[in-house]
Amino acid sequence: MPENMLKTMFFPFAHISKTQLTSVTTFFQNMGLLPLVPDFASDPLRAALTEKGILQPLFSSAQELLGVEKQVQSYLDWAKLHRGNERNLKSLLKDEPYFMDATGLSSIQSQIKRGVKETGADPKKEVQNPLLLLKFAQLLDAQNEGIDDELRVLENSKNSLFSELTGENSEKNFETFARLLEDSAYTDPGRIMTKERVLSWFRYAGEKKIFNQPGAPLLVTTSPAVLDFMVSRCEGVINALDIDSIKVHENDCEKKCSWQQSFSQFLKETIAGKKSFGSVQPEADDRCRLSGRIKLCLFPEGGMKAFLNIPDQSIAVCLVQLKS
Repeated sequence: MPENMLKTMFFPFAHISKTQLTSVTTFFQNMGLLPLVPDFASDPLRAALTEKGILQPLFSSAQELLGVEKQVQSYLDWAKLHRGNERNLKSLLKDEPYFMDATGLSSIQSQIKRGVKETGADPKKEVQNPLLLLKFAQLLDAQNEGIDDELRVLENSKNSLFSELTGENSEKNFETFARLLEDSAYTDPGRIMTKERVLSWFRYAGEKKIFNQPGAPLLVTTSPAVLDFMVSRCEGVINALDIDSIKVHENDCEKKCSWQQSFSQFLKETIAGKKSFGSVQPEADDRCRLSGRIKLCLFPEGGMKAFLNIPDQSIAVCLVQLKS
């Protein structure tokens, strides 16, 4: 990566869904990632994006993941034993949502304790391991994406059949499906376990020396819930950019690459204070119909130290979303 290019890091998710990929790659040419896997050997899509330089993962070592993987499997074995034929974590969490902020870490500690008591490990230490929480969240996000993808395929099949039988478009079916997904974690997985995700991600990012390198990366998220949570917990946040609708380029547009470069430079200068807040940002100037939302917040050193124990480090967080 050229030295003058804006460094980016996707957070606080270990799993990046296809929808999130579409959003971040619309705005940025490449994106750093903490995927909590040693490689993408079993993930052709993300492996191909990594080979192209679009994704720039900072992989975890097999040694780092060994203990965590065992703990997760221990819990899943316990869940399978107690839940019979319920095969996915999403169903389990629906009945026992111990990941939610309202219940906190004490409940997940109790659940894990029952799942790993035969190993003789200390459950308290396991819960305090940021990798454990991030790994559970990664599993949940991946399963949510798979389940919601299946719902979309099923609904599309029903609509196609309805159209063939009646010769009409099934607008009511589309409306029903939209309501079905309205409260889905797929729309914003950051709504689930928000506090734990953020705190655990920053702890693990600290262990990986993300903030010890010259020039901290711009943290990029697709979750309004995550950004709202951080703003509510940190004093002195500067709302440097807030654009509800901006025209952007579509994937097959030849102007996309140059626009992304201009956009990244604009963000870099805004973060450095070289652009006054409210400056005109680069906007697509062709026939592309795609639009998105951008919000850039600057978190001062003092606020970050009090909130996340990151001393002498200010952080910039950018929310990006595509508008439907």
